[in-house]
Amino acid sequence: MQRGFRLMTTSTHVQTGQKVQFVATLTGAEGLKLDCEISYDKKSKTDFSTLTAELSFVYPGIYSIRAKCRIGGSSSLAAVETQNLVLHVEYFLSASKLQISLQQNNSQTYPASTELIFHHKYYFPISYALMLDDVIITELQTSQTFDKKKILSNETVKFELNSTMQRLVGPGKHDVVLLLQNHVSSVTYSKPVLFYEQIKNLTVMTKQYVGLEPNVFVINVTVSSGAPVNLTIDIISNRTRLSIFRSSQFCPRDCHTMAIEATLPQADIYEAVTTARNNISTLTSSASFEALPQIHDVYITSRGFEYETHKEVFIFIRGDVGKYEMNLTIDENATKNLTLTISKTKHKHVGLPNLPFDAEPYMLIKNESHFDEARQVVVLIRNEKQSFRFVGYVPKALPLSCLESVRIRDGKVGGGLDEPLKVVEELVLSVDLNFRCTRELFSVDYKWRAYRVTSKIDIPKIGDEVQLNPSSGEPELVIKADDTLPGMYVIKVNVNVTSDERLNVIANGDDYTLVEIPKRKLNFLIKGGDVVEAGMNTNSLKFESSIDFNKHEENIKRDWFCAVTQEDLPMTKEIGKIQRKGSCFGWQTLYVTGDDVMEISIDKLVRSDRYYVRLIVSGPHYDETFADQTIVMKSTSIPNVTLRCRANCGKFFSPHKPMILQLDCGDCTRHTWVLSLKSGQQLSLCQNRRFCKLNNSILNIISTSSNVTGIGYNVDGVMASATRILNPLSPPSGGSCKVTPESGIAFITKFNITCSGYAQSQASLKFKFSVKEKGHDNLLQSSCDPNLYDLTLSSEVLVSDVTISIAICDLRQSCTEKNLTVTLRKTPDVNKHLTSDVFYAISSHNLQKTAQVIPPLSSAKILKPFLITTILDRTADYPLNTLTSAKQVADVLRHLTESFGVANEHHVYQLVRTLNRIELIVHKHSSEGDDDVIRSIAASCVVVTSHLLEFSDEIRFKIKETSRMTRLGKLLMTSLVPGEDSMTFETKSVQGRFLKLNNDVINPLNDSSLRLPNIQTLSNEVINVEVFTYGSSINFNTRTHKVEQVTSVSMTTGWQNEIPISRNEAKNQTIGFPLPAQPGKANITMRVESECDVAGCHSKAAGWALFNWMLYKRDGNDLFLTIHVENMDQKIENCAMSLETTDQSFFKIKKEFHEKESLYTWSISETSLPHRQVELNVTVYVDLGAGFYRIGSLINVTFTSFILNCLHWEDRMRDWGEGSCKVHQNAGIFNCECDVDQVTPNRFKRSGEEEIPQIIYASHLLVFPNKINYDQVSWNLWEQFQQNPVIIIVLSALYVIYALLLIWARCKDKNAEKKGLFIEVADNSPNDQYRYYVTIYTGSRPNAGTTAAISMRLLGKRQRSNAHVIQRENDNILSVGSVQSFLITTPRSLGDIKAVRMWRNDGGSNPEWYLERMVVRDLETNECWFFLCGTRFTDVLEYTFRASTLEELQISNKLFLLKCKNHFKDRHVWYSLCGMRPWQQYVMTRVERVATCFLFIFMVMLTSMMFHGHSFAVDGNVLTFGRYYFKWSHIVVGIESALMCFPGPFLISLLFRHAQRRKGNEKPNPDKNLQSTKITRGQHKAETSFVRSHDVQTTGTTIKENTRNMSKVNTAEVDPERKNAGQHIPDHPIRQGLAHRKGKKECTDYPFVWAEKNISIF
Repeated sequence: MQRGFRLMTTSTHVQTGQKVQFVATLTGAEGLKLDCEISYDKKSKTDFSTLTAELSFVYPGIYSIRAKCRIGGSSSLAAVETQNLVLHVEYFLSASKLQISLQQNNSQTYPASTELIFHHKYYFPISYALMLDDVIITELQTSQTFDKKKILSNETVKFELNSTMQRLVGPGKHDVVLLLQNHVSSVTYSKPVLFYEQIKNLTVMTKQYVGLEPNVFVINVTVSSGAPVNLTIDIISNRTRLSIFRSSQFCPRDCHTMAIEATLPQADIYEAVTTARNNISTLTSSASFEALPQIHDVYITSRGFEYETHKEVFIFIRGDVGKYEMNLTIDENATKNLTLTISKTKHKHVGLPNLPFDAEPYMLIKNESHFDEARQVVVLIRNEKQSFRFVGYVPKALPLSCLESVRIRDGKVGGGLDEPLKVVEELVLSVDLNFRCTRELFSVDYKWRAYRVTSKIDIPKIGDEVQLNPSSGEPELVIKADDTLPGMYVIKVNVNVTSDERLNVIANGDDYTLVEIPKRKLNFLIKGGDVVEAGMNTNSLKFESSIDFNKHEENIKRDWFCAVTQEDLPMTKEIGKIQRKGSCFGWQTLYVTGDDVMEISIDKLVRSDRYYVRLIVSGPHYDETFADQTIVMKSTSIPNVTLRCRANCGKFFSPHKPMILQLDCGDCTRHTWVLSLKSGQQLSLCQNRRFCKLNNSILNIISTSSNVTGIGYNVDGVMASATRILNPLSPPSGGSCKVTPESGIAFITKFNITCSGYAQSQASLKFKFSVKEKGHDNLLQSSCDPNLYDLTLSSEVLVSDVTISIAICDLRQSCTEKNLTVTLRKTPDVNKHLTSDVFYAISSHNLQKTAQVIPPLSSAKILKPFLITTILDRTADYPLNTLTSAKQVADVLRHLTESFGVANEHHVYQLVRTLNRIELIVHKHSSEGDDDVIRSIAASCVVVTSHLLEFSDEIRFKIKETSRMTRLGKLLMTSLVPGEDSMTFETKSVQGRFLKLNNDVINPLNDSSLRLPNIQTLSNEVINVEVFTYGSSINFNTRTHKVEQVTSVSMTTGWQNEIPISRNEAKNQTIGFPLPAQPGKANITMRVESECDVAGCHSKAAGWALFNWMLYKRDGNDLFLTIHVENMDQKIENCAMSLETTDQSFFKIKKEFHEKESLYTWSISETSLPHRQVELNVTVYVDLGAGFYRIGSLINVTFTSFILNCLHWEDRMRDWGEGSCKVHQNAGIFNCECDVDQVTPNRFKRSGEEEIPQIIYASHLLVFPNKINYDQVSWNLWEQFQQNPVIIIVLSALYVIYALLLIWARCKDKNAEKKGLFIEVADNSPNDQYRYYVTIYTGSRPNAGTTAAISMRLLGKRQRSNAHVIQRENDNILSVGSVQSFLITTPRSLGDIKAVRMWRNDGGSNPEWYLERMVVRDLETNECWFFLCGTRFTDVLEYTFRASTLEELQISNKLFLLKCKNHFKDRHVWYSLCGMRPWQQYVMTRVERVATCFLFIFMVMLTSMMFHGHSFAVDGNVLTFGRYYFKWSHIVVGIESALMCFPGPFLISLLFRHAQRRKGNEKPNPDKNLQSTKITRGQHKAETSFVRSHDVQTTGTTIKENTRNMSKVNTAEVDPERKNAGQHIPDHPIRQGLAHRKGKKECTDYPFVWAEKNISIF
């Protein structure tokens, strides 16, 4: 065996002193003793007897390792040596050992070249990378040879910074970062460096007059160039020449403008002496100013709500402590002089109006002024040397208003601003209006404004206004952090109340709040899980963020890094771009790419058992943040497993929301989940499920550093896992909520709820107040306000407990829930103010208040109809911007419809409008909204939709609303995962069941309630199943079908963007749901009888029952008969049932059952039953077997009869359709089974879009007819003729043509009536008594007829006939398309006719002839032979045709062509005018056909008038072909016109066909008057026609007897003894074929002639 030797170690780069383990492997020497040695230099050797050794190295360097082994210690055997194994030994670097220092020239002048000199202790090896600020300058590498002499000595490293490098960063102070690294360690050294630029042109500026402390003023210092700058300012009093204030400031770079804030304690004249210096220059400058008490800001406002002719003006003044002269002027008419004394800088105020600032630093002066118009207020304040002028406006005094206050729900106390509300992701501000009196409806207009400020004491100025969100006119303002720059903003809302009659402003008011948008931080993860395993079968690793950064901001930067140890991952992106130590790619930097997605080939990675990936994200308005992922490499092939979060995702999760995780593994057949807690405890979860749902009970026990792991197993049992690290959010805590009073009277007591004391910043909390009742949470208020006032509650019982739920949520949506209980007593009284509250709420679009007052009023059912209509109208116009507003509107609609139903079509219109808008807002926020809120919205909308379905009678509207039910069902099932039990949601008329399935979940609905298709064949994705069952209160009947139960089933794939199951996926799949059986029961008593023979006795019994059957139209109903044999100790042997009518119609059918059961069901199709009302008798026969039964004893049998039918909705037909569904029963349970691929409507498009019913897009193709207004019709015909003579001319022409055609048709009919039934050839001998009836069909091809003499001879099995001339030369009997019958006689029977010989001469003008086929009939035995000729007599004058076999007669293409020819000749009403065969006149004459044709023409003209001028197709539905075009509406008009024109002519044709024949037009009866002619020489005989097939069948005997009588006339021989050989001929082709094969060929002219029963007019 060939031996192989190999030496391995754990790493090729180690540090000094580290023990390194070597492993030597020798294949082919198993079981032998080995002596091995390892040498790593010329002197060092290590012997070992095992195959492992452990070494350590003192000095760094590159070592070449050799190993050799001897077998059994014998030196005679050759040793196997490895090639050199290179080992890199390096010093471990640390800052304490290196003792790094930086030497720089302190007088370095920018931008002259300079050197940065670094000193440190000697270590080997070291690689250097230098970074100046964020700019990578250069990289250096030390010598590759270790020098022992330099141990403990100093090493110097120099970096030259030339002018180009310096200009990249500019002059001033910069941070220099030196990275020292090798393969085993790295050290970062940071130090500032200074590039000096000479200071030039120092300037000092400040105001001439400045204020006193605590207010500050600013000294502005500018230089034209120079950096860095040490700035020193001394403020010196001119009076004492002492320094009152001293400040120093260092400007590192960009020092063109510097600002120093200062404050002075007393008034005086000062000089600001400023010195600016650096190491290469010094400048000094000064500026003089005076400190005096200052007025900094003034704000003028008024209370403005309750006063009609006067106002109280508020003047807020912020100034320094001191005395001032104040002059107050109002509209230049009223002037007041006041002495203003400010004694303190902080003030307390009570009862303030709403203010846009914090009023504590402001002094308040109130002034009452009498005026009724808008006034300008001018405030002039003077100190010793200055005057301060401020202008404000007081609006026009309004009449006494019911508006008491305007309040933004921000939780603030008092009129001034409080702490700012922090906006992390989104903040919704809403307005609460309080009214104190009753008036009619009015309108409210809202205007929002935002002003950027630096602190809460600043008064917003017009120049500081910014645009936050274009939501003017709406009662809500949505502030999104991603759409707004960080900073502090004052938000103002202005409310104008206008009357509905004159649109005059009757009241107005303002309110303000303060919000702060901090610098944002993105919350993201790397897809796949925090820890993911990969195997040898993985070729590349792909990494992607869990969020799309492009949705936030275009200039967000993404940087990916990869390291082999977690410690080497960079904390900043700058370090990661220069660090090489620990890189996944060897001695390269950690940085990989800046793209959205990072993909790394496994071949490019260094060998390691783990890789660590970090994504660092930064942006101008975002804090730098990162996310990590660990890749664990396995040495074998494993399944590719990744983890996906579906709900409650992000770095931190909320414990009160369920978390849904999905394990993606295409090769896995089994899955499991493990939760590892910080305590070390492990919990097994979600066994054998790809989806795992962690509920609140599990999430609440999770602490930091816990993780959940999903494990997948493939077919071979190989496992792979992915892990997510769990970090819970801490919800607000420490607070409490209370309700006062704790008990009260329903509809009377007003409750107040207050919350306080929570640990989180109160300005950042959100409070949601809800009331739980009847399985729904009614959201009353959602805002930053911790209080809810004046809440009225309802009760339906005498005493009840109502639960009020308060959810307190922080900025990251982590919530704490508090529940309060209120005891209510019910009284018949209702608070009279509730109705006025409704008016105020709906008029002001105060949605929160509307959601509070509507529930109790709806429960009491005291809302009047006009008020309900008003509520619905106003609600339909509510602005919906958030899920909260959609939730409250949905709750209001649910309460109204549950209590009052849907009253009229106007209610339907407004409800549908509002539901559509709710769906739009939910769809907009579905990806980022709260799933609980979305489900609650959907639940309320389902209730409203169910009431709409109950009210409406229009089937199209109902079907459309069932589509809405399906869309809402998708929202209800957002929290479901495959493997969970189905969720049920019920209303009074609708029941919904929802579940999610996938391949590893057994269908939990495969029971008697519903049977779903095989999901393994449908899709590998999640399958969402929705089943809605509609109760009997919802009427889905159409004009053609009556239904009792309707069930809709929706199956889609996908999680968020759900896609309907396509027809191809659902092919050959069925779905089943139960059918309600409403049988009528009857009892049958059967008497036992016994039949005995030699073998033994058998007991039998029989009984019968009657029931009525009625069927006037066939719509797919099936009749079911069931019998149940009662009280039987053993199962019966078999059973039989027969069904027959009680009248003389001779209807009877029978069914036998051989199963040994006691319950039997007989399904009878309606096509097998009489099509009329009839009484049926069912007889039951039971074989009881050989058991002992007393003869004469009675057996009770329960008999039931009922009708069931399965239908499915056809969108194209807009009606219930049949054919794809059928009734199936098993053990007495009846189900409707439908083919999914047939039932699935075409209403869904397979795309990423929401499913769209085709009925919506096709509605514009409906073309409605013009209506005739007879009141506007002019009956002056001459006037109409003058206006449009074309109409009269066309109509006259049509009537003339009609009259002419009637004359022509009548002549043709009379000529046909004169013709006989057949032609008796003149060659017949009078003595011949045997008769043959020969029918010859001449083809319809051009020149098919002939003028030549035609002869024929019959060739039988026994003998042949004489030659007979059937047409003389130049006769026109065998013309084109003619069907002629000839009577030929022979002395005796010829036997079976084997062939017919035909020949012609060349006489006449057209001697050629095309013979299509022949039929020879033996009138004595009623046997027929058919001849398929298809031959043209051209050059060949004689042909012999053999009789066709049954196989030749049944060739489908020949049968089809013959059927088409006969159809056009006889049934096509237009073509048959000229081409019909003569006998068809007895079905419908030419006169009648002409009348039918002209009726159709006039109907077409009428429908053309109805649709004249209509054009409904839009541009997208116009098809253009060059200069020509047509619209889809043209096609629709054509179809509708055809449908309208068809019934009239069709009905007329049926009446003509079934009408009683007049005596003069009666069909000739061969029994009474058989016309016959002989062909004699010199005579031309008339052309006659052959009898129809059903005439042959019913009058075969008559024809034989009449032809026999005709022979008697010719021969004067009468044979009264001859018996009638005719018989009824069955026309079934199978019986015909069997008879033909047996030799008894019963005659019918099938398959060449069909009995025509209907006439088509197209």
